[in-house]
Amino acid sequence: MEWENSALGNLFVPDVLTPEQFYDSRRDDSNIRPVKKLMMAILEDALRCFQNNSDAKGGPRKRLFSEAEQWLIGEGGEGPFSFETVCETLGIEPQFLRRGLRDWRTQQLAGVSTRRLARRSPVVRSGRISAPARRDAKRAASAQAR
Repeated sequence: MEWENSALGNLFVPDVLTPEQFYDSRRDDSNIRPVKKLMMAILEDALRCFQNNSDAKGGPRKRLFSEAEQWLIGEGGEGPFSFETVCETLGIEPQFLRRGLRDWRTQQLAGVSTRRLARRSPVVRSGRISAPARRDAKRAASAQAR
């Protein structure tokens, strides 16, 4: 499964691998692979919001933390993108992940651990980014000035 090689996998790797988890990658899931990628992105974003905003006192960061905490830790939820459904589709045990998040939060509040998820792919930007229409207009204006 892709999550085992991601930053998420580094935090919560189970001690035992079940036969279903072992053979999961050998099944043809090409029809639902895009949905699984979307679910993984949603889960990773929720984990980042939870961890990176856990020390927020108020404002938008506190709201992000609260919403992520409610989705990750809160029981229940229905629909195709509920926490339980996302975890089960990705082959992650929801209670195991919740337990790991609670342990992390307890350690973080006690000042023992501040380890967080790394960025999935660092964004490196060189130069200035501008809209194509604006760029084309500038080129046309400079060509006319010549």
